[in-house]
Order: sequence, then C-alpha cells, then structure tokens
Amino acid sequence: MNAVISKESVAAAVEAAIRHCATHLRPDVREALQRGANEAAPGSRAQRVLQTLCENAAVAQSDGVPLCQDTGTVWVCLEVGRQLSVPGDVFDLVDKAVARAYSEGRLRMSVLKDALFDRTNTCDNTPAFCEVKFVPGNNAVLHVLLKGGGSDNASRVVMLPPGAGMEGVRDVVLSCVREKAANACPPLVVGVGVGATFDKVAGLAKHALLREAGSPAASPEAAAFEKQLLSEINTLGIGPAALGGAPTAVAVHLETAPCHIAALPVAVNMGCSAMRSASIRLVEGGKPLPLQMPGQEGVHGDAATANAARCANGDMASIDSRRNGASQGADSASNAEDAGTAARHLTLPLSKEDLAGLSAGDEVLLSGPVYTMRDAGHGRALAYLEENGQLPFSLEGQTLFYAGPTPAAAGRPLGSVGPTTASRMDFATPALMGAGIVASIGKGKRAPEVAEACKATGGVYFCTIGGAAALLAKHVKESQLIGWEDLGTEALRHLELEDFPVFVATDATGRDLYREVEAG
Repeated sequence: MNAVISKESVAAAVEAAIRHCATHLRPDVREALQRGANEAAPGSRAQRVLQTLCENAAVAQSDGVPLCQDTGTVWVCLEVGRQLSVPGDVFDLVDKAVARAYSEGRLRMSVLKDALFDRTNTCDNTPAFCEVKFVPGNNAVLHVLLKGGGSDNASRVVMLPPGAGMEGVRDVVLSCVREKAANACPPLVVGVGVGATFDKVAGLAKHALLREAGSPAASPEAAAFEKQLLSEINTLGIGPAALGGAPTAVAVHLETAPCHIAALPVAVNMGCSAMRSASIRLVEGGKPLPLQMPGQEGVHGDAATANAARCANGDMASIDSRRNGASQGADSASNAEDAGTAARHLTLPLSKEDLAGLSAGDEVLLSGPVYTMRDAGHGRALAYLEENGQLPFSLEGQTLFYAGPTPAAAGRPLGSVGPTTASRMDFATPALMGAGIVASIGKGKRAPEVAEACKATGGVYFCTIGGAAALLAKHVKESQLIGWEDLGTEALRHLELEDFPVFVATDATGRDLYREVEAG
C-alpha cells in the first residue's frame, strides 16, 4: 500500500532542512568553488575571493552560524508521485516549523507582512512559499530553498516574440547577467526557464537551481545550449564577487516547457555563491523513509567534508592572510586585477587624508566604528535630514555599513554579517554624503550620482565579499543597538570592526572599480 504524505513529516523535513541549509553550503556548489580556486591564476583577486568563499563555508559549518546574513525567504516544493495520497492540509504546519527553525537557529527574519501596504517585519520569517508538483510514480521529494533578496532581485521575466528564437533567449540571459550579476554574489548558478506562461516560466527557472551544479539537462539540445551560455557568461569577465576574472558562473541550468504559438516566455533566476537548498526524499517506492539530510547518506558527503577540513586547517589562503602583507600576482583574465600590493590598515572614523590616499581597487583592512543602515533606515535618515538639516544620531564623519546581521551566536556579538546590495541605497546616498557621511560599505555597482557625490565630498564607497558573512563576522568585536529598533534586522547598530577586509570600489576622484572591470 502506498504511503500518505503527512503534514507532520513535511513540517519536520522543512525545519531540519532550514537548519541544515543555513549553515551548510550545498556540496556540489562548494566543490565548484574549490575547482574554480584551483584553476584561477595563483594570487589573483579572483582566486582569493574563491578561497574566501570556501573558507566561509568551513567556518559556517564548524561554528554553526549562517553562511550568509540574508537567510532568505523559505521556498518549499513537494514533488510527489501521482500514486501517493496528499491531504489538503499538507502544508498546515510548515509556518510553525519555519518560525521555530529561524528562532532557535538564530537566523535573520526578513519577511514583511505585505509588500505594498504593511512593510513591517513578521518577526518569524513566515509565511513560507509552498507548492505541490505532481510527477509519475510513487516517490516523494521535498525541496527546500532559502533564497536571499540579492539574488532573487537579480531575476528577470521577458515575454519574447516567437521569432526571437534561441538568439533572443541568449540575449536575455547575457543581458541579465551583465546588468545584475554584481548584486547576486557571483560565482552564480544561473537558472533559465523557457516556455509555459507568464506566471509559470519563473518557476521553471527557480526549479532549475535545484539540479546538481553542472549536471547536464536531459535533452542533448538543452545541454548544448547550457554549455554555450556558461561559456559566454564566463567570457564577460565579471568574476567572483564581480571583481574581475573567472568564473562568473559555475553552472547554467535550463528548463523548457510547452507554450502558446504566439509566445516565447523567458525567465532568469540567479543562485548566489551561497546556494542553500536541500532535496529530501520522504517516500521511496511507496514506503516512507527516515528523515535524512543530503550528504549524510554519502552523496557528495566525503568530498564536502574533506573540503571543509582543508579550509579549516588552513590549506587554503585566508582573507586574513593580507594582514601579513603577502604580495599577490596579477590575474591575466582581467585588466582590472590588482598588482598585488599589501592591504592597508586604516582606523575609523576616516580622515580626509585617509580618503584622499585611496584608489579604486585598493585592499583595506578597517578597524573602528561603523553604523549599519539599510533601505528603511536610509528613508528615515533622509527624512530627518530634510526636516532638521543634519544627520540623526550624530553620524557626521562616520561610515555606513549596508548590512542586516543575524542574531548573536557562537560566542560572537553577531552570528553572521555581510554586505547587502548598495544600489538600493543610491536614492539617499548623495544627500547623506553631502551632510557628512564619509564612506559606505556594501556590494555591487552604484549609480553615477554616487561617484559624483564621492568626487564632490572626498568620500569613498567600499565593497566587501557577499556570501562570506560567517567569516566577516569574526572581524566584528562589538555590536550595540543605537536606534530604530522597530526595524528589526534593519535597525541602526554601532559595530566595532577589527581588520575588516574591503576593497575600494569608488574612490574620492570618482574612479569606479566595477566599471573598470566591466570595461575589461
């Protein structure tokens, strides 16, 4: 007799998957990052970023803290054989499981009550976004994906005319990667969906991210197109953390479906370097299976454990190695690569002399106070400035860190902390810099107005590596809530940094590292 999928078994699997995925990089992705580090030019910026991401995976797993501070929304797909029975309440306990996993796991709450009319935090990261997919047979697999905002925001849906064909699909994918990859924390897994309808094509792209990185599509035509797209993406030179070199993506996965004669729907959904998903077999051959995380049954497990051990034992170069001033070579894959000068140590708050002495591409280790501020905080700061003619909380002369950390864990003031997409703060940055903010820390490209503000005020924009939040948190020695507590993870906090690693993305002359990487 075939099994009935119970709401209890689904909830238990979701809760276990969240706790596991938040702190364990998907083994196939970790192996791809390791291969990239081994193949990169020795000492290049690309190699050091890849090594840092591998080390971050080891730190997150060993310390039990999130890989990335953005522990995402929870997407659940129950893929179930048509011979099995699925009750209508199969997802009824999922939100309770999500709330428990996020609270007990010290994960960040990032879900708002309503996208338009009530942007207050639900404070338990619910609701989860759930769907059922029926397939032939009598097996059941539960897919759980923790999807960060930076990579999901880099997605795209385009309704092409049928005549656009494969070349049109190619253009959509390459354009999306070219414009959005810097915000999505490369190296990427790029999910591409083609077909179905407007509302379904995005699901094809998201489902494509669940495949093992680099595994070919079922049809020879799709597999060949994936290979072509991956090659072309990696010739763009965007590179790890969008700082140049290769790879920009470790895999492209394509899923296709039927569609209307008048349509060619295309969707792109990017998976970041901190890919967090698990596919858990609940039923095999009509019989329930004990709950088990991927890797525990031996698939990828030995290689993943070995990689983590190598990272933890220091066989891989650490982001901290720049403290010793070791020189690095240039990466021939990108004209924008650094020449290998040692990182500079600077003490915050930064003086005008400090700022004037920095050039785009410089590596810097920052020590001293910064203040976390994200989207909602920028809106409040801008309103306060307009009303009072000055910055709130005496922020003149200070540096803002665009971050929403996870709660304290592993004996640290913060579990994990890393940069969010800086361009979302562009609406307020020129005004805040004009009022006295001297520097900011984030990830990704900025609007030209920000470069102009840096020139006008003598300020700078620093970037740091997205997807390395467990490792970066080791450079935060203190955390203190300053204001706007109602904003949850977006509250204003004072952090005390010690040798926090950054790159100069835009210097006081307006030179832009990301634009130089783009130009090749």
